[in-house]
Amino acid sequence: MSPKISCAMISWNEASTIDLTLKSVAGFADEVILVDTGSWDGTQKIAREWMHKLNLSGQVTQVKIVRLGEARMKTLSLCSHEWMLMQDSDLALSTGLKQEIKRHMNKYKKHSMGIKSINLMGDYEHYFSNLPFMAHHQILIKKGTVTKLRKALDRPSFGSPKVNAKCFAVNLSRVRPAWRCWYRGEPFDRQYYRKDGKRRSPPESNRQWRWQRTRKYHSIREYTEAEEGYTLEDVKRIAPTWFLRQLQIEAKPLKKEWWAGLAEVVKAEIKSPRYKLIYEKGRIIGRRPEL
Repeated sequence: MSPKISCAMISWNEASTIDLTLKSVAGFADEVILVDTGSWDGTQKIAREWMHKLNLSGQVTQVKIVRLGEARMKTLSLCSHEWMLMQDSDLALSTGLKQEIKRHMNKYKKHSMGIKSINLMGDYEHYFSNLPFMAHHQILIKKGTVTKLRKALDRPSFGSPKVNAKCFAVNLSRVRPAWRCWYRGEPFDRQYYRKDGKRRSPPESNRQWRWQRTRKYHSIREYTEAEEGYTLEDVKRIAPTWFLRQLQIEAKPLKKEWWAGLAEVVKAEIKSPRYKLIYEKGRIIGRRPEL
């Protein structure tokens, strides 16, 4: 009998991607534990609806945190099965990757497993050229593994995982509304874009990093309004221009050799995409339905 697996997710305003993530684990995870950290875009309602449609058991709950790692640890504490899939709510898994995870659970009785994920950007047919693939990160752990909560990062440490490089997941963190990307990815992956288009990466340029350093605000939105004076309305006004510039600098068409490894839910999305980049004379000028 195959060991059972719990899917442990944290979420924050994931309305635009949560259905794809849940579809990608349907029939694979034995339960889904989703801990929301303060969404206002309907993420919790949408997640519950899709879990019902997909016949996924589990729960959706909300917590107040000052560090993302605390939410991550909360999801793990609520898991009831032997193996735990520490999956972000913007991460879609392919059939090939799920098969590799199953093989790993049967072969390694204690080792955690690491994977890589491709970073799509703007839509489902472009990738983030500055960082096409995320560095190998831990996703599968055995219940009871000793954990250590890092001070400022969103992933607890679980020791050295066995790394699987044959298959990759799809990271949809940059296929979302511009305001969502602005809050959590400005600049993307700690990159600061100068006027000449060159990149710099001082840690203090990353808003999420600064928020977690303070350890006193329950959300990055709360931090941004208190420390920087930007309201949600301000962010929604300025984010589209900012995001368009990131797209023009970094969005590149997917390479043919990567298409085969995409998660099936993403391949289906490409046929009728909810987000589509708009070109004019070879230059990205926008995105439908909006940035």
